[in-house]
Amino acid sequence: MTDNSSDRLRAATFEPPSANSRAAGTASDSSQYRTWIAISVGLVLLLLVIFVLPRFAVKTVIDDSVTTGLVTPGEQLAAESGRTAEATERSPFAEAQMAKARRAAQEVLQTLLETQSRLEARAADQWAAERFLEVSDMAAVGDDYYRQQDFSAAEQAYSRALNAMAELETRLGSEIDNRLDALLAAIDAGDEADARSISPLLQTMAPDSDAVLDAVARVAFMAEVATLEAAASAAAEAGDLQLAVSKIEEALRQDPAHVRLATLAKSYQAALLSQRFEDAMTLGFSLLNEQRFTQARLNFETAQRLRPADEAPLIALAQLNEAQTLSTLNSLLAEARRYSKEESWSEAAEAYLAVLEIDPSIVDAEEGLARARPLADLFSELDIILEKQARLVDPVVLKEAQSSLAEAESALSATPKKAPRLQQRVIEVRAAIAKASTPLPVTITSDGQTEITIKRVARLGSLTSRTVSLRPGQYQVLGSRDGYRDVLITANITSAQDNQIDIRCEEAIVR
Repeated sequence: MTDNSSDRLRAATFEPPSANSRAAGTASDSSQYRTWIAISVGLVLLLLVIFVLPRFAVKTVIDDSVTTGLVTPGEQLAAESGRTAEATERSPFAEAQMAKARRAAQEVLQTLLETQSRLEARAADQWAAERFLEVSDMAAVGDDYYRQQDFSAAEQAYSRALNAMAELETRLGSEIDNRLDALLAAIDAGDEADARSISPLLQTMAPDSDAVLDAVARVAFMAEVATLEAAASAAAEAGDLQLAVSKIEEALRQDPAHVRLATLAKSYQAALLSQRFEDAMTLGFSLLNEQRFTQARLNFETAQRLRPADEAPLIALAQLNEAQTLSTLNSLLAEARRYSKEESWSEAAEAYLAVLEIDPSIVDAEEGLARARPLADLFSELDIILEKQARLVDPVVLKEAQSSLAEAESALSATPKKAPRLQQRVIEVRAAIAKASTPLPVTITSDGQTEITIKRVARLGSLTSRTVSLRPGQYQVLGSRDGYRDVLITANITSAQDNQIDIRCEEAIVR
């Protein structure tokens, strides 16, 4: 406390006031009154600072200490009574310094408690139990200093504990990562027991991490995934790769993030692809040996789709094309020979021509075509003669028929083997020409007024009855008469009937 002796009031001599001094006295009294009021207020404030404020400060600190568990209620009472006594002996400046140190210690302690609370919420007492205990001991040292009112030492101790807590908080991320890696490894390895032991603590450490939540959620499916994986493995060992792929894909649908299962699925799928490829190639070559070219091609093309970069299907398809071409050539040549043997020369010529279109260098096809084509043309001429024998009444047509007959007879004599169809054609054509060359009697009757003409044969004029000789065939007889419409009759002259023709113009033209 400050020395108040210099501020002690001194008594003044009393003198009766004069008339002039009373006015001055009135002003002096007013000034002295204000001075006394100021001094009184100052003394009251000083007493409040010395005696009242320390009690409130001590009570606040002690209350906070009790709240944080640093002191007991008994210690609080002892400290309060002791500090109250001490407060009367300290100067206001010392008391203020102590209050400042106390507040600084409390601020650090508050931050320490908040950090401790966060770490406890993240289970630091489990994943860093030993270090967390050490930090608690550091805080306890600060509590000891605080009880002794060594607030600066308490602040330093709390600061060391806070720094240690901060280090633990910094470690939290790496601890989470390490445990997440361990959990993912356990899931990938199928170690359900290990995964279930890691996941609760990890979920407490990182309750707001999507990666952790996803990993923890996967643990629930581990049993079912393990069952499906075992079924896939058994199917693969039994050679049923299709079932193995189906089971492993079903397992992946339960746990799409499973890395090892994804790799295993690719392995099974690749094995199944290889199996299908080998099966398609094997079956394709088997069908190729049986000359079932269409089915073989389908299998080789299937193999090519399964492995587009593999050259084996391309080589197989080239072999198939070569074999199919050779088979087609052999088939056409056999067909051409069969047609030649049957004297179906037109079909034989077409078969030989088809062979040469595929491979122009085949000599047998060239020779066969050179022999078949003239005979095909000759047979065509002979067939036309027989189909249209009525045309033989035309001398030009008859002459062409006789020429074709001579060519056929020459070809027949030049054929070393029997040619029954050609021989039959020669006989039939020879008979048709002979028949067409032998005249038959034809009786023509009319009215004696009609002019009669046998087209391309002769003009007979008007007659009542006349017999002429005509070769078998079809003839057109024209009758004409002035003032009457012309009449045209088509007559077929054959040896199988009585050939008679009656023609006359009877329809007058009205003018």
